[in-house]
Formats: sequence, C-alpha cells, structure tokens
Amino acid sequence: MPENQLSVHKESIAVLGGLADHYFLSETPGLSNSLGWGPKGIELRGQVKITQTQVRRVQQFIETARYNIALHNCEHFANYILYGLPLSSQQTTCHKGLGATIIAQLQPKQTITENILADINRQFKHRLQVERAKRAKREIYQFCQTHQIALEPEAIA
Repeated sequence: MPENQLSVHKESIAVLGGLADHYFLSETPGLSNSLGWGPKGIELRGQVKITQTQVRRVQQFIETARYNIALHNCEHFANYILYGLPLSSQQTTCHKGLGATIIAQLQPKQTITENILADINRQFKHRLQVERAKRAKREIYQFCQTHQIALEPEAIA
C-alpha cells in the first residue's frame, strides 16, 4: 500500500480572471503528477500514489454523478478522495460564487432523471454480466456432460 503524501491544492482558473479555482490532489503544488475532477471526468496528470481506500472513493465519486460546479465539483472530489467528505467552499465568497455561477451557466445541466437513467444503465450492465456468466457455466456443464467429463461440485457453483 503506498504511503499517502497527497494534499489538496488549488490554482486559479485563468480564463475567468481568478473568479474560480481548480482543486486537485498532488504531493506538490503543481498540476504535474496530480489527480483531479472536471467537466470531462477524471483528470490524471503524471503519476499519483493513492491508497486502496482512495481508489474505492474515486470509483464511488465518479459513479455518483457527472461534474457539476455547484454539486459535484473538483473541490468536492479532492476533499472526498482525501478525507471522505465531499466539501466545497467555492460558493461561499462573493467573487468565487460569481465565478461558479458563470461556469454553471456555460456547462450542461445534469438532471435527476439523468442520474436515475445512469443508475439503471449500471444495474442493467451488471445483470447482463451475471446472466452471461450463468450461461457460460451452463454451457461448460453441458459440454462436460456430453463428453462424460467429471466436474467438482464447486466448479459449477
């Protein structure tokens, strides 16, 4: 298990004149060798050492919802991965709140329906995988029966 030296860092978003910040995880203050979250999803630059707990948190975070400046942003991501708490203070100061509002207007909206449909899609894929595995086991069992091959009970469980 890698020793965790990560911390939350931030850089001003230049195209907004510093009205918003981009948060990320890194061992050093720069974006090289960093892990972040943005409108296109996971942002991995270089190499980053993370623990198994953090890997699980990354999976949970990205499966929850797409990027949203107000509800599911880069600061939420960094704090959740490192501390287990999806916290963001980007809307608490007037000028950062303005920057977040501008970004929110430019980004596509994610609705509750989209979240529900994404969850249904994940469940469908999982069930399809389970059914394919069951079918493969049945085919193996039938093949072994046809060719009089003895199987251990746990081999088809």
